[in-house]
Amino acid sequence: MQIGVFLPVNAQALDIAELAQKAEAAGFESMWMPEHPVMPVTTTSRYRGTPDGSVPPYMYDMVDPYMALCRASAVTTKIGLGTSISLIPERNPLMLAKVIATLDHYSNGRFTLGVGAGWHREETTIMGGDFDHRWSQTRENILAMKELWTKEQAEFHGNYVDFPPVYCNPKPVQKPHPPVLLGGAAENLYRRIVRWADGWIPTTASRELGWAGRPCVD
Repeated sequence: MQIGVFLPVNAQALDIAELAQKAEAAGFESMWMPEHPVMPVTTTSRYRGTPDGSVPPYMYDMVDPYMALCRASAVTTKIGLGTSISLIPERNPLMLAKVIATLDHYSNGRFTLGVGAGWHREETTIMGGDFDHRWSQTRENILAMKELWTKEQAEFHGNYVDFPPVYCNPKPVQKPHPPVLLGGAAENLYRRIVRWADGWIPTTASRELGWAGRPCVD
């Protein structure tokens, strides 16, 4: 059985490099990091992971997952490195494609992209995302990044992402690109996975309750 470890690390915690070394030495197959670039002071968004909808304290003090995973990759040799999850509507896909390809390059193909569309309306809006259509935006961003990862001269023309032929190097070590896993419990999640992703990141799941208390259907 392959087991990974989830590390919502803040800047005051143990150095991520030391945590990564300990996780690899302990035999963990992978390490995963979440992201929240900012947390609005005033919000009406409710977090589904707590009984009262309050935001867990660790979400207010997260390091950037890509910077942290790059640091972890430099002191390890085999542990997998992943985001769980990266908020895709809040990032520029051209910049993110290069960041991911660089991380995959320096880690020798150990990166997995866990993605989500976000649950926090105010955060998404502040970061430039379209909250009401965040899954459509996520899809376009992922498809655009796949073009950048797999084509020598890539271009993309969509509603949210539109660029002429460009060069974007380096390319990822993994071919055709790092695995893309979708996190969440949206109604159309499984259809999205089949159409433009490679797998699912479940959370608080069981056969009886499914994801976050939803019934599990065979």
